[in-house]
Amino acid sequence: MSLSIQYDSTFEGFLSAVFEIYRQHLEVGEIRSERSSAPADMFLQPFHIETSEESAARLHRAIVNLASEEVYNLLHAAFLSEEEGVEMKIFAFLKKLFSGVDPNYGQNPASAEMLPLYKLGQSVRREAGGMLGLVRFAVGPDNMLCAEIEPKYDILTLMENHFSKRFANEKWLIYDSKRDYGLFHDRTGCQVVTLPGYKSGAMDLKDSFTDLWREFYKSIAIKERENPKLLRRCLPVRYWNHLPERSMATAVTYCSTM
Repeated sequence: MSLSIQYDSTFEGFLSAVFEIYRQHLEVGEIRSERSSAPADMFLQPFHIETSEESAARLHRAIVNLASEEVYNLLHAAFLSEEEGVEMKIFAFLKKLFSGVDPNYGQNPASAEMLPLYKLGQSVRREAGGMLGLVRFAVGPDNMLCAEIEPKYDILTLMENHFSKRFANEKWLIYDSKRDYGLFHDRTGCQVVTLPGYKSGAMDLKDSFTDLWREFYKSIAIKERENPKLLRRCLPVRYWNHLPERSMATAVTYCSTM
């Protein structure tokens, strides 16, 4: 009987699931995360697989050996898109990779299985890179820097290295309120945290940082060059909720047309 393979929502959990599919020769009908909102296929038997760091590491090594570290990272980025059915797309690529039919398959980004994953991964990476400049910190309890984001993709972990280096000597928290988890840095390293009972907007931290951002944008605005249409194209509205310079009542609609 075909199975509905279920795993926790992490990439390590997904890799563990794929490892067990091969080890136990499971017949797969679908692979779905616990966070998926799509209805489960009632004709498939649920089969939960626990996350194993060892299993995930072994599959990681297998992918790198048959393809490359870059391919592994690309699969990770595509996974973070959270697109419905992305697990089965990655699984289809891995099945062909592990089949050994084409020894050069892992190096072909234009294959039928890899191309859609490549495009997804690039979209995720673009948002992660753009979000680095859209994080607005405010000073919270114990002088901790706090920021809230709601990205389209699950990109928070891709931002860890940048902020860990830039604010190595600070305590900071960046919270993804859409997915209800955050990255907490305590000057020695980062860890994933959740805030029980958290609701979007709970970090209502209005401080001098927020005021400075607003005053800065007011000072650089040139009324004659306001271009709301271009602004929305350059900076999608979905990001505005956590940008003090955009969320203020008298929002500045400046965007250079040059």
